[in-house]
Amino acid sequence: MNELNQAQAALLSGDLTRARGHLALVIQQEPDNVLAWLMLSEVVHQPERQRECLQRVLALEPHNQTAKKRLTAIDQPIIAPAKPTIAPSTVQKLNQQPQPARQPSNNPPTNTSLISMISIAIALVVLLIVAVIVLRGIPESPSEQSQSLQGLLGLAIAQR
Repeated sequence: MNELNQAQAALLSGDLTRARGHLALVIQQEPDNVLAWLMLSEVVHQPERQRECLQRVLALEPHNQTAKKRLTAIDQPIIAPAKPTIAPSTVQKLNQQPQPARQPSNNPPTNTSLISMISIAIALVVLLIVAVIVLRGIPESPSEQSQSLQGLLGLAIAQR
């Protein structure tokens, strides 16, 4: 396995130190290897080093879109999300107005919960009906059970 393949395998396994070592050997042997420079830009941590690698790629291949996108991402400053601003007059108004006390809700169940309760009740009724049907089909006495078994055996023999 050549050094570039070993570097790629190390990169995929998350072993950045080993990947850097293999890539350094590749670049020493082939200083114009675009793929090695791109991969090296992935395994170095400092933005300056990443920028150097990507600039080297662009020097070798000026139209390399991957290098351009990565370089743009490095050069863009990280912007913290803006905090929403509230005008001071609005804050003063909010502070001056008394907030109404929340009353406990005695509202009837919403349509969704009512539908859920009806669905559960229907399911219970269906289960009860199935249970009654099953229990009625079970013979009660041992003699009825043996008659049922004889009837089943008779059917099995007759079908042969």
